[in-house]
Amino acid sequence: MLVKIFKAPLMYILCSLLMLSCFRAKEDKLSLLVVRGGHTYDTPDFENMCSNLDGVNATLVLNSHFYDMKIDEIKEKYDAILFLNQNKHYSEYDWNKKKYIVLTKHGIGMVFLHFTLSSQPEWDEYHDLIGGKWFLKNYTEDEKLHSTYFTDMTLDIEVIDKNHPVTKALENFTLKDAYYGNIYRDPSVHPLLGSNHSDVSSVIAWSHYYNKSKIVYVMPGFTKEAYENTSYKKLITNALYYVGLNRN
Repeated sequence: MLVKIFKAPLMYILCSLLMLSCFRAKEDKLSLLVVRGGHTYDTPDFENMCSNLDGVNATLVLNSHFYDMKIDEIKEKYDAILFLNQNKHYSEYDWNKKKYIVLTKHGIGMVFLHFTLSSQPEWDEYHDLIGGKWFLKNYTEDEKLHSTYFTDMTLDIEVIDKNHPVTKALENFTLKDAYYGNIYRDPSVHPLLGSNHSDVSSVIAWSHYYNKSKIVYVMPGFTKEAYENTSYKKLITNALYYVGLNRN
């Protein structure tokens, strides 16, 4: 009789504890806003990667949606923003520019991937924010400054700073993807990953601060090969936690 009396309440308690545990686990995940658009890439594979990063709860939006979002909404809901977006054909609206800068004043961490380096060719502060620039021919008169790119290149990637949180538990690895050469890199940024290929930039990932935000740029991130690479996914997860946790 005692078993029958206490069986239902006990099951209820156990189920409640399990639900609470699952809820807390979900809430404990880093809340990520992913902004993409403006350039082709291996879309399903990128979205699959973002949705399955360890300890990350990702919301994916397009550029237009990001620009419609309120600062307070982003600040309250998200720990970090991952950008794989580009605008290199039209002048950016002032209120869109302001959104990036205001978010850094609130300390929202940002990770920029691949072709974001060639975005906003006429907006200098954007490149101060990202820490570098890929120079487009149509916007750069001096031919010596024109940046280069290489698709389907297999590159041996060196971990320059093995003690940085972004490279934690990461060893040198090989990755087939698209890479850039002859880029501008702000001398104040902190190099994280490098390459010894003569045509590619010697530094292909870096970190720095802009206003109150931690910023990371990672050059690879264009193809399925990157999105499915274990070392690359570890790198991106580390970068997101680095910029997103303990923000100012």
